[in-house]
Amino acid sequence: MLNNEIANIDGKQLAYIRFNEWKNEVILFFHGFTSSKECFPEIREKNKCILSFDRPGIGESSVVEYYSMENFLANTYEVLKSHNVTSIKLVGHSAGGYYAQLFAQMYPETVKSLSLISSMAPLNCPKTRKIVNGQWKFISFLSLRAKMFSRIYFKQMAKSINENYEKQLEKNMRFLPDVEKNFMKENPQMIKKSILNAVANEGLGVLYDAYALCQKREAIKISPTIPVYIWHGIEDTTIPISFVKYFESEYAVKQVHKLEQVGHMLYLPYWNEIIEEII
Repeated sequence: MLNNEIANIDGKQLAYIRFNEWKNEVILFFHGFTSSKECFPEIREKNKCILSFDRPGIGESSVVEYYSMENFLANTYEVLKSHNVTSIKLVGHSAGGYYAQLFAQMYPETVKSLSLISSMAPLNCPKTRKIVNGQWKFISFLSLRAKMFSRIYFKQMAKSINENYEKQLEKNMRFLPDVEKNFMKENPQMIKKSILNAVANEGLGVLYDAYALCQKREAIKISPTIPVYIWHGIEDTTIPISFVKYFESEYAVKQVHKLEQVGHMLYLPYWNEIIEEII
């Protein structure tokens, strides 16, 4: 059963979704950029608790100007502690994979595994500067050096999606492999709600998420006792395959899955396989 819940921290709302009842051990999912907490399928395992949080300004989470990744993760951890969670298995998709990596560095004593799906590596980091693609270099430039234009850019993006959702979705789906395209066609309400929640508040959530992601940071250090699982689609045109090599060089990678005929949204059709690997 899916439960939409809201925590209040320092006068701000932090919205999250909970699948199944609270447990001492949870699976914590971090959604991707321009996505939101609803964007994960149900699982066959009915006795596992899965949580997914909207970042500030996404959905019903309060807008927080120019927040840091660390601040959002600390608030997330506070909610988990309040429910006596002592063991966490992390799953992060795309930009959510970056959040998951940082969470593992911040709270190693509670993290039992880390699954990175089509995952972003630290963006503004000396070790990754040469492998970050042009799209994120552009977003970094806007976020850090042209904040006024960044606000206009993301506000216009949100307006376009809200006013022309079906047209924008059809445009984006043209580039997806069939297995991902079919999943999205079979689950239209989940996809629509996730995307529209992402661009709520005139796109301010995406604006400040981009800012948080683009902050300068040294390489993340993850305890070698935390096993890392990598999932990456060969046809992914959003996150380069070179990020997989980076993860293998930096973390205690236990398993790498490079899947043919899938791209950036591979986790949607492969969700149960991803979860089964860590439980």
